[in-house]
Amino acid sequence: MNINSNKHFLIWFLLPFFAINVSAQGEIYCKEYEGDCQKTKAFFTKHKNELENAAKTCGLTAEFLFAVVAPELTQYSYLSNKLETYSLKVLYVQGDKSYSNFSIGYFQMKPSFVELLEEIAVKDTNLKIKYATCLFDNPDERAARVTRIDRLNTVEWQITYLSLFCEIVQKRFSNLVFATAEEQLRFYSSAYNCGFHKSEQQIKETEQKALFPHFSRQKFKYSDIAVWFYKAILG
Repeated sequence: MNINSNKHFLIWFLLPFFAINVSAQGEIYCKEYEGDCQKTKAFFTKHKNELENAAKTCGLTAEFLFAVVAPELTQYSYLSNKLETYSLKVLYVQGDKSYSNFSIGYFQMKPSFVELLEEIAVKDTNLKIKYATCLFDNPDERAARVTRIDRLNTVEWQITYLSLFCEIVQKRFSNLVFATAEEQLRFYSSAYNCGFHKSEQQIKETEQKALFPHFSRQKFKYSDIAVWFYKAILG
């Protein structure tokens, strides 16, 4: 057997191990946050219609969209969200994202995240038309900041921003070819977690890092959790 054959044999031999390892990480995470993961699954059932409508807009599936943000949903806290929203209404609305830039809502989106989506969409003819309701005539005005915060506390708008995010990632990394939906999900979820403005290399490096949840002692790969939920929802 030649060297290349050995390499191929090793890859095929190890594939089941990697699959089991990813599944095991998801299982460990959902045992650690069992109640939160159950609520996250229930969220998908409750909002499946909205996710399906958004998925049609961006050419993906409801399950895929949901899985991108599922890890964030498991960490959502009503009380923390109230406090962080209050901070944004006081500091962000009166100043800008440099004064306050907390992640809020079920999908834990920051005002700066939405502002960047708007900036990119307004420069793209198709996205500007498709997501016209997301955009402002005067995006830097106080009224626009007030509206952003109000939107970020509704599921409807967060799903819309999630759809826009996916379309921008599709366009920005149109050169990438994914072998499977799970491979694509790993990239998209990592881009969501670390920042879609980063380079392809930076995003792929994040795929391999156990950094989530941010304030937890035990860390997991965000993309592992996203894939686990994707498989769980698909059944």
